[in-house]
Amino acid sequence: MDAIRAIVGVQLRIIRRDPWFLVIMFGMPLVIMPLFVDTIGLSLQAEGYGDASGAEQVVPGQVVMFGFMLAGSVGFSVYREHGWNTWDRLRASAAPAPSLLAGFAIPWILIHLLYQVTLLVTGALLVGLRLKGSIIAEFLVLLSYSCCLIAFVLLLTAVFRTINQVNAIVNLGAMVFGGLGGAFVPVDGLPKIAQYLSPFTPSFWAMEGHRAVFLEDGGIADVLPSVGVLLGATVVLAGLAVTRFRVDETKEFFG
Repeated sequence: MDAIRAIVGVQLRIIRRDPWFLVIMFGMPLVIMPLFVDTIGLSLQAEGYGDASGAEQVVPGQVVMFGFMLAGSVGFSVYREHGWNTWDRLRASAAPAPSLLAGFAIPWILIHLLYQVTLLVTGALLVGLRLKGSIIAEFLVLLSYSCCLIAFVLLLTAVFRTINQVNAIVNLGAMVFGGLGGAFVPVDGLPKIAQYLSPFTPSFWAMEGHRAVFLEDGGIADVLPSVGVLLGATVVLAGLAVTRFRVDETKEFFG
């Protein structure tokens, strides 16, 4: 636990000294939301949601897609330790791999969760997003999505040698998984093959949870399937990350 607390403290101090990445990641979806809200609103009304404004799809969609990109930061944090030649100091602590990974994961889960909440609140002010269902249900969706993405990126970090490799997969994954998962347009509007692949993405289950809360007045029971899948994936991905992670393996931050 001492190792986890120490790593969490260091990561939070680094983030506090340089928050501009988070500011930029927050600003980008705010530019996109107003551009598509009216068009998506017509699509939702055609689905039978007569009072939908489009914000119910657009705002969670941006949360899901940009949240995927933000999750890559946990990988950046690990590779940065190698780039700064401070990884040996962590190795010297004799902390096991699970403790090291937890130390990097915890602050980014919290930041990721706060990022999602802030985007939703801002979306309410900017494009009129309204919470129709349970706030607890929505929180469970946000938390489970954060955990799933951070575990996924930690697995990538355990497998790949360079930060560029991880960044490429995260950025591509944000677009591909976001598209397949319904972050851009509802899944029902996608081609049949895309609809078949959608349930294999975390974005799909996050969007299913969001739709249940924002479009269907859903409660905790309504989001449990989505939350269960995301948390189940978290356990699998985290287990694979711990199994594959090698404390003595060299990572490249600049290549």
